[in-house]
Amino acid sequence: MSKESRVGYVTRFQVLAAFMSQYPVQKVGGEHHTEWWIPAEALEQLNDAIVGTIEVIGEYREVPSA
Repeated sequence: MSKESRVGYVTRFQVLAAFMSQYPVQKVGGEHHTEWWIPAEALEQLNDAIVGTIEVIGEYREVPSA
C-alpha cells in the first residue's frame, strides 16, 4: 500500500518458469505464506518474463478515522 495514496492493489500474473526457477521461494510467516523475492536489479527481466496480462484481483483503501 502506498503511504501517499493510501491505496493498495493485489495482482495476479503468470511468469515463465525458466525465469522463476532462478529464485527460491521464501517463507514469510506461516507455512502457507510464501513468496518469491526478486531483486530490484532483475525487474526488467521479470517484466520480460510475464506471460499474458496482469489482473487486479483486490483493492484496499484506507478508511479515514472519525
